[in-house]
Amino acid sequence: MKFYFKIFNLYFLLFFVANIQSQFLRVPQNIKSVRVQYNGTNTKFINLGDTIEFSFDDLEADEKYYYYQITHHDYDWNPSTAKKSDYLEGFDDNRIKVVKNSFNTLVPYTNYKLRIPNNDLKIKASGNYSISIHLSNGEKIFEKYFSVIDQQYQIQMSISRSNLIDNIDSVQKLKIILNCNDCSEIYNNSSELKIIVIKNQNLNDSKILNKPKFIMSNSLIYDDIIFSGGNEFLNFDNSKIKQTNYRILRSSLEKIYNTYLVTDMDRTNDVYKYGPDVNGNFKLNFSANRDEIENDYAKVHFKFKPDKIVDKRDIYVIGNFNNFQINSYNKLNFNSKKMIYEGSFLFKQGFYDYIYGYIDTKNQNKLETYGGNFWQTENEYQVLLFHKKINDKFFKIIGQNSLSSTQINN
Repeated sequence: MKFYFKIFNLYFLLFFVANIQSQFLRVPQNIKSVRVQYNGTNTKFINLGDTIEFSFDDLEADEKYYYYQITHHDYDWNPSTAKKSDYLEGFDDNRIKVVKNSFNTLVPYTNYKLRIPNNDLKIKASGNYSISIHLSNGEKIFEKYFSVIDQQYQIQMSISRSNLIDNIDSVQKLKIILNCNDCSEIYNNSSELKIIVIKNQNLNDSKILNKPKFIMSNSLIYDDIIFSGGNEFLNFDNSKIKQTNYRILRSSLEKIYNTYLVTDMDRTNDVYKYGPDVNGNFKLNFSANRDEIENDYAKVHFKFKPDKIVDKRDIYVIGNFNNFQINSYNKLNFNSKKMIYEGSFLFKQGFYDYIYGYIDTKNQNKLETYGGNFWQTENEYQVLLFHKKINDKFFKIIGQNSLSSTQINN
């Protein structure tokens, strides 16, 4: 029975990850620098009642009339059965009114910005959400996903090395304790309780926990939650668009600015080396004396040399800047003469984490990354507690916590 239960859990987890990939609408090539922010930081996790800022650039720079809609989703990112009035005060499907054209840039663009709550609407319930952008004719352009938390329960987290000899050097093990005065109030036959663990804000690298390992009167304990350690992200900083640094080989002006990165070597078989990063995130260049619309775009040139060339394997540049999604806009081309993968893509001035990813040909639903797996890697884990009573229309998020693996226990 345990064997079949494990097989079901594995199937559900793979389906969960594949479902996320298939649901997310691909961002078109003219849309760049899509962000959900709280207090100036890119994040997918917002407390109920906080003000969030949503923004993006359109490189077609023609001041379109863009409209937005807010949709509630369940823990698995399927749309919930809730009505708009269940989770919104006011009405969505409003036009984005804060619109600015770039100033003194070689790459022209129009910046669109929206804050929630605003005079038109307020989010009044916790849960998973998407904000979708569409034109006046109803054509949907893209979506951005985020989670709203109503903190009602405290969650403890700890991270340790595995105690199994076969993966002790490559994985990180999490333990989660949900504290509750009377756990039967939320964990019972008349309600559903789900815990989602997300690594580095990457929804493709997440796990769903259906049942606790131990049930106490005042706590639920989830243990032996295994994540691959991965490796530190690669990054570059082109905030000063004309300058070079240890990751930028050279910069040039060829109609637009070009940033040429050093060739990235495959780190899969290397020993672990610490490198400071922002756990897959990115930060655009800002200054008190410089408006956001004065930041230019540069064509950033990537080169990657894997240890082994695998026939018919497509390799992509991914990070939080593109929601860790793979598509033709961030796909590298194979140079058979140099035996390396190359590609160039537009990035706004700023600091960016990235990593090289590919689809496992043995499992088309699984996104893999180059770089190896190390227990020492510094990762950020986010835990979300979803709850739905028997008469509720949708899952709410009633607890959250985050922890860095810098606090790992040997």
